[in-house]
Amino acid sequence: MPLLEKKRPDSDSSISAKVFAYKLNSLLLLQNLDNTWELPGGHVKKGEPIIIGAMREFFEETGIQVYNLNIVGKGINRVFFKTKVNSTNVKLSKEHKNYMFVPVNNVYKMNLSKKAYKDLSILKPKKKKNEEEV
Repeated sequence: MPLLEKKRPDSDSSISAKVFAYKLNSLLLLQNLDNTWELPGGHVKKGEPIIIGAMREFFEETGIQVYNLNIVGKGINRVFFKTKVNSTNVKLSKEHKNYMFVPVNNVYKMNLSKKAYKDLSILKPKKKKNEEEV
């Protein structure tokens, strides 16, 4: 039986805000009910400032309040923020079943969701164009 995609509430916008939350050199990932891993975050409410939506979603999914979010990238209907967290006392919502602070070098060893794999690509260094072409 195929999984049915959950309908978004009418109050949600089409924009999703995801948060790269670091504790030392590790990144917080949340485990979905299908056993894939993703970044914390979710849909911003209609009329809600994106950064406020990112803070709200992060709190709803982790129980950790963050205030210092820096924008690190944008995609189609996605905005990415970066923050540091001091707490490892994560309180999961019903959307997730586990969490892990994963060393940055091991993130791609996780069973990432397709969206998370794409989201994490903004961490990869951009190739610099040679100034002099031979």
